[in-house]
Amino acid sequence: MDHIKQNDGRLLEPIQKIGCFFRSCGIIAENKTGKNLFPEEINRTWEWAKEVGYIDKRDNIKFSAPIATRFLKILGNKGRFIEVGLFKDGETVFYDSIKQTPKLMRIDALIQKIIQGGPSKTHFRVVDNSGFLIEDPHTPPIKPLSIEYSILYAYLEE
Repeated sequence: MDHIKQNDGRLLEPIQKIGCFFRSCGIIAENKTGKNLFPEEINRTWEWAKEVGYIDKRDNIKFSAPIATRFLKILGNKGRFIEVGLFKDGETVFYDSIKQTPKLMRIDALIQKIIQGGPSKTHFRVVDNSGFLIEDPHTPPIKPLSIEYSILYAYLEE
């Protein structure tokens, strides 16, 4: 698939500058559906996420799973993503609330946070269950100095 990169000139300025986590949310939805988002859909979703508080006033994402789910809906999928845990320091840790529902203890998508040498210090990208890069939302891809953690998501059919 040919994903629109976060630094594509058709996207809103905040997405271009610091939208790697946001675009990674879109990419996991695109990968799930096999469909690509259009720039207008990405921009409208940014505005929606700001309006409902999923992105704060400093343009930091506070709730990623609802954003990824919104992208699923735009792409015609009725399912949803939920954040189920973290992979850090070689260990998968599911959140306590997820452990109470064993069917949710699975990994259907991962967004990895890396440390980089650039001005923003961190960057997000989509990886597989082994931590191998599937898609970097930035072009050119950003090389990690180190890996901080990966956020784990389960996909639920609705």
